Amino acid sequence: MRITIKLDQRADPDAFAVLWLDLESRHWSREMHSGVDIPSGGLMRTAPGGTLICDPDSPHPLCALTELDLEDRARLIEGQSGHVSWHCESNLGVRLDRWHVQCIDSESTEAENEVFDE
Repeated sequence: MRITIKLDQRADPDAFAVLWLDLESRHWSREMHSGVDIPSGGLMRTAPGGTLICDPDSPHPLCALTELDLEDRARLIEGQSGHVSWHCESNLGVRLDRWHVQCIDSESTEAENEVFDE
């Protein structure tokens, strides 16, 4: 199962990042972005209260997607949304503060980004 998540903020609609979360491999990939500098991919893990998006070069989280419970797949729905909590000092430039599920793909597809080809 793969989920497409958009990170953005109300204050600047031109700043966003679209992440593709692969629930089986526990990898994420940045598919699109504008106005922010976020890594092209990394690992993700669950934590109390949400999902952690981790830096590809470190086990430390970049951010937490609060209230996104990837363990409870029956409750994952398109349009679901929540808050982004940043855990690192980085050069993102813009702090995206909300997330929402754009798409849920239950079928197996070939990844565009090589981060999923491991």
